[in-house]
Amino acid sequence: MAPRPRTAQSLESRRSRGTQSYRCRVCRGIHPLRKCKRFRKLSAEKRLRAVLINKYCSNCLAHQHPEGPCRSQDGCKKCGGNHHTLLHMHEEPSPPHPSRNPRQSARSHPRCSAGSVSRSSSPNRVAIERPRPEVSATATSVATLVRQKTVHILPTVIVVVDMGSSMFETAAMIDPCMAVSSIDRSLAAAFRLPFTSLGDDEVYSATLRSRTGNFKLEVVLKLDPSLKIRTPIRALSDATRAKFGNIRLADEQFHRPATISLVLGANVFAKLIQPGFLKLEDGLPVAQSTVFGWTVSGAVLEH
Repeated sequence: MAPRPRTAQSLESRRSRGTQSYRCRVCRGIHPLRKCKRFRKLSAEKRLRAVLINKYCSNCLAHQHPEGPCRSQDGCKKCGGNHHTLLHMHEEPSPPHPSRNPRQSARSHPRCSAGSVSRSSSPNRVAIERPRPEVSATATSVATLVRQKTVHILPTVIVVVDMGSSMFETAAMIDPCMAVSSIDRSLAAAFRLPFTSLGDDEVYSATLRSRTGNFKLEVVLKLDPSLKIRTPIRALSDATRAKFGNIRLADEQFHRPATISLVLGANVFAKLIQPGFLKLEDGLPVAQSTVFGWTVSGAVLEH
């Protein structure tokens, strides 16, 4: 009897062991995702995006579970979370330096402390308590008057959410004090973004584009169920808006109140900021160049 071809023997032995190989959706090879060399070379964030897009199990990286939900009890070997170790993205916080005063350390980051004051309810921000010196009634009334005339603007951009067959425009805020980019549940549902669960967190995958250039950003977004940021609190005058008429703005309506439900955080901040900083005069916000255009942010004192 002629010997069987090796491929037939291999297939028969594979079936006899009760195993089955699937085509890898990342490199198109025949192997499990966890053994894919291309997949393992990616950053943790890009691995997570690959799992989301290709609909792998985030807990065990299985191709599918024909008998129901995942039954693996292994978890992440780095943090014990309900996700595969290859998807671990959270770094352990470093212990405080013994010779450094925590209050002095907080003061060395004024931008972050300002962000925590305006939106201290966010889980990624820590409100900084400072001792308040006693002030006279006259000083208090003057401070109240200044606050009434001062309007704070947060840096917003208009981005294009690329869904493949369709595209949508939405406003987003750039905030380097937020560790991970986040999105509100209602906005994620409206765009029907692919998502998965990592322990207690839901994470979404999105492709963002610039309206005017070729910039493209693939980003993982953490779900923040109530992410609704209002900026500015009240409309600015047309005269203030006209001061920035000579630059290409990332959000032409930055001076009109709007609710922001998408925040681009520290994990993508370096990819968004470009050289270019514009300070026109005291009492006006500043402008910063980004891949989406110029953002406008800061305090505005309108008389």
